[in-house]
Amino acid sequence: MDSASTVGDSMNRKSSRVPMSDEEGQRALDVGSVLSAGSAKSKVTVKEDRGVTCSDIRAILPTAFILLFTLFIMVTVIPYAFSSVIKQLQAVRELEAAKEAELAAQLELQNQT
Repeated sequence: MDSASTVGDSMNRKSSRVPMSDEEGQRALDVGSVLSAGSAKSKVTVKEDRGVTCSDIRAILPTAFILLFTLFIMVTVIPYAFSSVIKQLQAVRELEAAKEAELAAQLELQNQT
């Protein structure tokens, strides 16, 4: 039990460490961050205002290709897949219009007699 409490105490000491300066505190946050997988050097801070580089564009290209491919699929394949459904809906509308025209013709005949 002594080793378990020693490990717990050492973990508490590490997390309760107070940084001596802002820079040291920033490094401590970067290293100890659970959400961050990168190093402190790879992070862009507000102080560093850099432009877009070729490596930035190369990093975005796979996502851009996936987006373009998805848009191509949406514009071409999906309407083709639903073309039979669209044709059926148009046929139903035509049948309804023909039925209404027939009813109108019957009413007109009844009004004449």
